[in-house]
Amino acid sequence: MRTFVLMGVGLSIACDPGPARKPEVVRPVASAKAAEREPRVTKRVVVSLTRPSGTSVTTVAPDGTIGVVLDVLENGRGPHVEATLRLAADGTIASLDARGHHTMGTAVAETFAREGKHARWKSLEEQGERDVDGGAFFVPMADLPDAMGLLAEALLAAPGHTLPLLPSGEAHLERMGEASVAPDGGGAPRHLVGYSISGMDLTPVYIWLGDDGRWFGSVSPWFSVVPDGWQKAIEPLIALQKGWTRELDARLAAATAHKPPAAGIAFTHARVLDVERGRWLADHTVVVAGDRIASVGPAARATIPAGAEVVDLAGKAIVPGLWDMHSHLGDADGTLDIASGVTTARDVGNEPDKLDDFKKRYDEGSAVGPRVIRFGFIEGRGEKAASSTVTAETEDEAKAAVELFAKRGYEGIKIYNSMKPALVPLLAKEAHARGMMVTGHIPVHMLAHEAVEGGYDGIEHINMLFLNFFADHDTDTRTTLRFSLVGDKAAAFDLAGAPVRDFFKLLKERHTVVDPTLDAFEGLLVGEPGKVIAGLESVTARLPVQAQRWFLLGGLPLGDKRDLYRASFDKMLAMVKALHDGGIHVVVGTDGLGGLMLQHELALYVRAGISTADTLKMATLEAARAMKLDGKSGSIAAGKAADLFVVDGDPLARIDDVAKVVTTMRGGVAFPSAPLYQAVGVRPTP
Repeated sequence: MRTFVLMGVGLSIACDPGPARKPEVVRPVASAKAAEREPRVTKRVVVSLTRPSGTSVTTVAPDGTIGVVLDVLENGRGPHVEATLRLAADGTIASLDARGHHTMGTAVAETFAREGKHARWKSLEEQGERDVDGGAFFVPMADLPDAMGLLAEALLAAPGHTLPLLPSGEAHLERMGEASVAPDGGGAPRHLVGYSISGMDLTPVYIWLGDDGRWFGSVSPWFSVVPDGWQKAIEPLIALQKGWTRELDARLAAATAHKPPAAGIAFTHARVLDVERGRWLADHTVVVAGDRIASVGPAARATIPAGAEVVDLAGKAIVPGLWDMHSHLGDADGTLDIASGVTTARDVGNEPDKLDDFKKRYDEGSAVGPRVIRFGFIEGRGEKAASSTVTAETEDEAKAAVELFAKRGYEGIKIYNSMKPALVPLLAKEAHARGMMVTGHIPVHMLAHEAVEGGYDGIEHINMLFLNFFADHDTDTRTTLRFSLVGDKAAAFDLAGAPVRDFFKLLKERHTVVDPTLDAFEGLLVGEPGKVIAGLESVTARLPVQAQRWFLLGGLPLGDKRDLYRASFDKMLAMVKALHDGGIHVVVGTDGLGGLMLQHELALYVRAGISTADTLKMATLEAARAMKLDGKSGSIAAGKAADLFVVDGDPLARIDDVAKVVTTMRGGVAFPSAPLYQAVGVRPTP
């Protein structure tokens, strides 16, 4: 599941900054009366879904110095940061010193200072300096929710509600609406004003300020930060934000969706990828009528219906729509998926109401997004458990959990880390009785072969297969140990040994589907602070400047294990190749940024030694087969869903060409790729 990153990643929207402001980098000296005041302390609660998972305590001293202590434990990990800040008169950060660790344990050691026009910053991820005229807001790499609040306050006071960002970028504040919320125990309500900040994420970041212009909190279905005693405010504020997002999504869908005439659309003179045989069909015509492919055949013999739209592809390629088999859909992912040729996403862990809303809006066309296959997330309970809307600790709760998702029409369930092993066979039995599939992590105190024997139809993440050999029933795999143990041991592990052969035999006999999500472990085992992982340079270069910084955070603390962990990641690649060669059903999923990271995942499969043809087949037809939908999807064939994309390149010869998407068709509706990328601040493929 995606890690908790509080540092903004951004969509830069250029705005008129207004008249230049004289830089002021030191707060006026506090008055004697101010010096006599007690420090102002605000405790905020970090809430994941509905469960408190941490705190952020802010202390403002009489001299204006701000101290922040953030501590989060979610899904067995989380950031801890202690920071000291001073503000300039315009509300921007004049100085900062932050220490602690990021979500996965890598160290935080960050400083920033501005003296006059000169600003300088240094962290384990980046360092630099520059002269700045006027106000500019430094965005820390450290996980600090307060930084977003301070940015909003500074933007509110800035000309045009716009400020340059440091190290680079620009942020703009826009008023969205207002709300009145009451504290948890009753009492006087507070009037809040909601704003969006562009320039800090791929989609607008929403934030709430009080009438005094001070930050109240930030909310989302996954992570919220609000004052202690105001948790009941989260739900109504999220509801308002959903309305704002729906409006933005609807405008984008209306502007980019192209619905062909009733007679259909004919793509002529195309190279069509036959994924079953791994070859191009030269100079073919594909006719689409409604949401289905009507015909596929040589262009010279094609019959095009009267009144159909004709698009001459002049040799460009048509590829079946890609499947992301491990998604956690967020607000930008639907757009990124379609822009990148991904027409089906299997979501294996989300807030159910949010996921159902995504599916509904994607299907009805009021938002841009792929077909969604839903797997309901079921977790146990405990301090190290992941936050989950649906949990089960007893047999009755397990049955009720499966029934809840069955009534919503979900295709499967995903079992997570803290589930009691004794409940796994029951969950699988209940799911299978309702025609649902079962996948997941391997729960703590259980091994992968036991989960398969207990009813798992699939296993998520390649590390779970290695843990079958490295862990035992006492290993606490709810923590980052489930990553570091593999990093420590995989390099020297013999994939040709009898234990692996026996395990592979079980996987093949049970038709177990394996979804490795290699890119997630590349980030953990290979990622180093301050460095973009080799192979991701072209991806990060297309992102907004704040989003590019996300790729500098690194993964696990490497210490003196850099070479060992790289070798262990190479062994992960070898494991995927061995699974494929052994006839085990392997699919392609990301557990990362929609669309773009699936393209990178495909490149990792090819790096593992799997042919481009087989890799593309895994991401299309084999994914459809895993979901028993290969009769309806997964290849370019008459009668199948019109899910495809046009590529100006040859991904059979060069897998990286899969990123050269021109147009994506989802259910007969065509979307040009470039405007979709631009809508979330991503540069189209060169």
